[in-house]
Amino acid sequence: MRVKLRPDAHCAPVSRGVYWTRGGRSFVLSGPPALYALVDDQLDALLNGTSVDAMVAAAGDEAARPVVEHVVRALVAQDVLIDLDAVEGPLPDPETARGHVHLLAYLETHCAEPYRAFAAVRSARLAVVGAGPAAEAVRRGLAANGIPEDPGQPTLAVLVDDCDDPLDLLAAAAELPPGTPVLPVAAGAALALVGPVCADPRELRSFQAVLARAADWQRTGSEAPASRPVSAVLAGSLAGHAVLARLAGTEDGDRTALVVHGHAVETRTIRVPEAGTGPAWRPADINEALTTPPAAEHRTGDAVGTGTAEGTDPGGSRTDLPQVHRLAVGLTTRWTGAARWGRDLDLPQLPVSLVTAETVARPGPSSAPAAAGGAAAVAPAAGPFLLGWGSNRAAAGLTAVLSVLRHRVTQERPADDAEGGVSAAGLTRAHWLADGLLRQAGPEALTRSAGTPLVWDELGNSSVRALWSLLQEYFDVPVALRAHTLPGLDWRLCTAVHEATGEVLAAQWGPSRLSAGYAALLAATARVQYAAAEKTAPQAAVLPSDPIGTWSLEIAPEHQIHHCLRQLRDRARTAGLSPRARQLVRDEAVGELPLACGWVGLA
Repeated sequence: MRVKLRPDAHCAPVSRGVYWTRGGRSFVLSGPPALYALVDDQLDALLNGTSVDAMVAAAGDEAARPVVEHVVRALVAQDVLIDLDAVEGPLPDPETARGHVHLLAYLETHCAEPYRAFAAVRSARLAVVGAGPAAEAVRRGLAANGIPEDPGQPTLAVLVDDCDDPLDLLAAAAELPPGTPVLPVAAGAALALVGPVCADPRELRSFQAVLARAADWQRTGSEAPASRPVSAVLAGSLAGHAVLARLAGTEDGDRTALVVHGHAVETRTIRVPEAGTGPAWRPADINEALTTPPAAEHRTGDAVGTGTAEGTDPGGSRTDLPQVHRLAVGLTTRWTGAARWGRDLDLPQLPVSLVTAETVARPGPSSAPAAAGGAAAVAPAAGPFLLGWGSNRAAAGLTAVLSVLRHRVTQERPADDAEGGVSAAGLTRAHWLADGLLRQAGPEALTRSAGTPLVWDELGNSSVRALWSLLQEYFDVPVALRAHTLPGLDWRLCTAVHEATGEVLAAQWGPSRLSAGYAALLAATARVQYAAAEKTAPQAAVLPSDPIGTWSLEIAPEHQIHHCLRQLRDRARTAGLSPRARQLVRDEAVGELPLACGWVGLA
C-alpha cells in the first residue's frame, strides 16, 4: 500500500500513544511510547509519499510490519493518510508535482480526491473580464496555479467591476458563451465585494442587490472606507481563491460573498439569498387569514381591559428579547439588512423602554446598479431612525422591527402604484391585515366626532394612571384623552392631546377604551421621553410620522385579533368595499422576510 500524509496533519506524543489533529478533528492513536518514535522517523517519507514496504525497510526489522500496517490502516481510516492506490484521477509525475507544490498542498488538504481535482484545475480555462488592481491580482493567481486564460471557451469567467475601470456586469456576462458561470467582483472606492459564482443573470442580479445594500451600509455608517488599491488587490486574491475552490469542488455549498471593508481592510462573509426577479409581492386574502387557526400564544401579558387580572404587566410582549432578535436577524444583519439597531445606550429606559432602528436601504428597488461606494452610490442621507417603545426591551424591539417592515413596504411600492392603501406589518397575516385596516379606519373615527373624554376615574389600572401622572408631573406635558368609536367595530381609538398646545401626541387603537387609552399614553410618553433625551442622544434621530398606531395588536390574544378583523371586513362589505392586500414576502438582499408585511387597502 502506498500512502501520503495530508499537509495539514500534525501529531505529538502523549502518555497513551500519539495525538493527531487535522481539519478541526483530533484523536489519539493508542500505543506504547515507542509508537511516536516510529511515526516521527517516517514523517518526511510520508509527506512525500511512501509505501508500507519502504516504511518496514526503514525501520530495519521485518517484525515491525504488523505495527506499521496497523498504524497505516488506522490513519487512512481517519483520513490523515491518502491511500495512493485507491485515489481517483492520475497521480502527477514528479516534475509536475514539483512545479505545483502549493496547489497540490491545497488540494491534498481540502479535497477527498485531490488528484482528480488537480486534473480538473489543470484542464480548466478561465476568462478574466475587466481591468484594475483586482483583475490583475486574479490573473496573477491563475498564472501561479497554471490555469490559462481562454476567453473563447472558458470554464468559468471572472468579471471585475472596478470603480476606476467600470464594467457592466450583466452586459459582460451576456457576451460570454451561453451557460458560462461567472464570478463577479466589485472593487469600489469604499468597499469591495467578491462572489458567489453565478450561474445565470438572475443570480447576478441578486449579487448586484447585495452590492447595492452593502454600499448603503457603508454610506450610512461611520466606518472609514477601505484603503485602495489594497482592498482591490485583496478582492482579486479572494476571487482567485474562490475560482480554485469552485474548480476543485471545495465550495461549502452556501451562497456567500466576501465583503472587504474598513481602514484596516478586513473581510467578512455574508449570505447571498437565492436569486429572485425583484421584491416578491403576493396577493393576500383576508378570508384565508381568518380561516387559519390562531397560533399558540406565547406572551408575557395581555392588553389592558381584556379581562387580565390586576397586576399583570399591561405592556407585555408576545415575544421575549431573544425571540425579537431572532425575528430581526435578517433585517438587521450587517451589509445585507434593511436597518441597523441604533445606539440606545444614551437613551433613558424609564418610564418607557426605547429602541431605535436606522433604515439603511435606499428608496426604490435595492437591486438598482450601484458602485460599491463609488460615485454612482451617492444617495440621500440615511434615515429615519424608527422608534420602538414598550414597557420592556422585547416589546420595544418588536415595535421597532414592525416599523422597519412598514418603512420597507413604503420604499418598495412602485411610484406609479395607484391602488392606494397603507403600509402595514404584523406577527401573523391576520395581525398584518388588521394593522392595515385599523390604520385606514383611523381618520374616519377621528372625523366622525370629537370623541368622548376618558377620565381618571375610568382608569382602574395603576400602570395607566402612573403614565398619565408622569406626563404631567415629570415631563410637564398635561394630556387629555379622548376615545373614538366606529359603528360595527368593538375596538376603540384613543388620542392623547397636549392640553396647552392642542397637539395630538398619539392616537392608538385598542380592544377597549382602557387598553386604547393605555396605548395612547405609552406612545405619547415614548415621544416626549425621546424628545427630552434627543439632545444627548448619539444620533439626530427623526421620529417618523405615525398618526394612527396599532400597538395593542402586538399584545392582544389571537382570537381578539381575528374578531377585530372579521368586524373590519364586515364594515367594508356594508360600505360596498372589499379589503385588498399585497404581501411583500422577500427582500432582494435579505431574502425571505421574517414577518408578514405589505400594503392593505379597500376597493
